[in-house]
Amino acid sequence: MSHAIRLFFVFCLAVVLSSHAQDKDNLSREINTDDLGNNTDEFQEIFFEAIAQRAVENPEKAIEALEKCLKLKPDNTAVFYELAKNHLDLEAYEKAEEFLKKTLEDSAYRDDIYIHKQLFYIYSMQKNYEQAISQAEFISESDPVYFQELANLYLLQKDYQAALEALDKFDAAEGVDEFRDDFRMIIYKEGSMLNQGIELFKKRFQNSKEDIRAATLLMQLYRLKNSPQKAIKVGKELEQNSVNDPELYVEMALAYLASENSFEAQIYSNKVVESLTLDEKDKVKVINAFKALALKDPEAQDAFVSVLDSALSSEKNSSSKAELGQFYKSRDKGKALENFRSALRNKPNDFMLIKNILELEMDLQNYTEALATSESALERFPSQAYLYYTKGFALGQLNKHREAVEVLENALDYIFEDKALKKNVYMALKEFHLALGEQDKANAYGQKLIIISN
Repeated sequence: MSHAIRLFFVFCLAVVLSSHAQDKDNLSREINTDDLGNNTDEFQEIFFEAIAQRAVENPEKAIEALEKCLKLKPDNTAVFYELAKNHLDLEAYEKAEEFLKKTLEDSAYRDDIYIHKQLFYIYSMQKNYEQAISQAEFISESDPVYFQELANLYLLQKDYQAALEALDKFDAAEGVDEFRDDFRMIIYKEGSMLNQGIELFKKRFQNSKEDIRAATLLMQLYRLKNSPQKAIKVGKELEQNSVNDPELYVEMALAYLASENSFEAQIYSNKVVESLTLDEKDKVKVINAFKALALKDPEAQDAFVSVLDSALSSEKNSSSKAELGQFYKSRDKGKALENFRSALRNKPNDFMLIKNILELEMDLQNYTEALATSESALERFPSQAYLYYTKGFALGQLNKHREAVEVLENALDYIFEDKALKKNVYMALKEFHLALGEQDKANAYGQKLIIISN
């Protein structure tokens, strides 16, 4: 699974989880407990005891009571549904699914959209994408938001056309959206469907010359199709309509760089790096593209240096110390560190700033400072494996090997797919166990390094 797809899946699943966490009692309209049927006083007493137990967040006791109800009334829909909710509270997804399905067997609730949403949540948590798709298709007929969920699931299944069709239906219901445009771009790139994207955004731009986003995405697709002149033509049309948008400058700079026209590229690149509204990633993208051209064409080197000078002088007069840190990072680590620290004072919860600072402190062998930075950051980000690694490595370099080993072992608890970080932790553990004279443990981590490196 590509990084881009994974990010979109995590985002979409987070929305589902957030919704479930906020509304787990209201995802389905309550089955009317006044219509329990002609039941005994014993049944009703036990049933309402189960309701009370769940209300005080004791699902285990609630389930015990509900199982007693089933012995008295084996086919009671209200009991099935309450069992499903309690098992869901316990994250016992298979049991919750079983009882939700029994609930849906009652014709009165077969088409209940909220019960289907609970099933969708369960299948998503279990990564049972085929079943999740089936539920999302049903739900989306009533709730268009689930077209987004469908698109995401189809993308995971590499069914790119179905993913686009789901987005089309969402757009038809709600209108175009920036998030969905970005999602489309991922699909076009992952599915090698650039021509389809060109047709869509060209049509949108032709229908509305004020749709700057459609125009800039069209320019990007032309560039990816190795047609930078077509991208430039679209950009010129925007400029003729008096459009002065920073996103346009980015695409024009990249198109001229792709055309190896360093003169025009310099003009637009200067506008990009001098912008106070563009994201850092856009500026870095243009700088890197210009650098690639300068390495390839010596005649472009003076223009590249001029753009860098413009970027640096511009940033000195702006509040974006983080960007200045990025520009200095590969040329003057001390200045980069100074600017990143200055930026962190204004944005103390910016994890990427913290990571940049730690990388530089480690590079500069400022281990006392790296230890202090890591410990402070862990107070705000207690589950970030990278912070445990830097803290443990810094401790080891300060000859606190036993403490270092404990911290590094904690780091392993929080590493999932970051193979490079895990490898660094293994190397550090091997080194510090050797320093402690623990040869067997050092050898064990040496073996882990061999396995992870293959």
